[in-house]
Amino acid sequence: MKGTLLAIAATIALAITTNSALAVTCSNATIKGTLVAAVNRTLSGNAAASMDMESWDGAGHLQYLELDSYGTSSAGPYYGVGTYSISKDCVATVHYDGGTSAWTFYVAPDGTGLSWINTLNVGIVSGGNYELISERLLVDPASTARGPCTAESLSGTLNYGFTYSFRGVPLSSAGRESYDGAGKLRYEEAYSDGYTSEVYSGAGTYTITDRCVASVYYNGLAAPMTFFVAPDGSAYWWVNMRNNGNVSAGKATRVSQGRVLK
Repeated sequence: MKGTLLAIAATIALAITTNSALAVTCSNATIKGTLVAAVNRTLSGNAAASMDMESWDGAGHLQYLELDSYGTSSAGPYYGVGTYSISKDCVATVHYDGGTSAWTFYVAPDGTGLSWINTLNVGIVSGGNYELISERLLVDPASTARGPCTAESLSGTLNYGFTYSFRGVPLSSAGRESYDGAGKLRYEEAYSDGYTSEVYSGAGTYTITDRCVASVYYNGLAAPMTFFVAPDGSAYWWVNMRNNGNVSAGKATRVSQGRVLK
């Protein structure tokens, strides 16, 4: 009996020790670097989409670059600033542009990302995840330091899939794009409205600023798509701002270092 009690006590002590070892503590320094999110949302019941790049300095200050689409109109790109405080239990409270309304983010303890929903109660329904793309502070329009991106940052093949709205009609698309690392690409995409589907392909050109903002011109069109690019080329995020009724945003992920489409 005594041996059984000792064994139980040892097991409890081990569990307490293990739980203590697994405990994590966050601070403002947990998030330092640049994060990106692209999200489809609604505004007063209408479809909208946004893309945001934020640089958190690890000391309670951030800068952001944002683009918004409402289908037939858009806003941005525009810059702003904010302050944040991260609690020990990994919850961030954020105030943008000096406002009194607070955003709440759930922080990954390893600093690789943030999760949120919009709780401002102003008719916006949105939620999503920010992903860390660089430990450098890329968003700073006043900085003269060169950023890490070049045309070579987009090379290889990236895949994507998403559901969106076109003039009020729900659609879904999936595709792949092959980038040559020197300003040219080829793509193939399939789309469906639930009753019909089509596969098509084409080509394009692109440029990327050193701060990892890409302008992509498909099929020779004058109006580009804007991407936020991970410096290592592992992914890019986009929002459609062509004002043609398309409301969409999403992420493409690299699946091959080589070009599948040539």
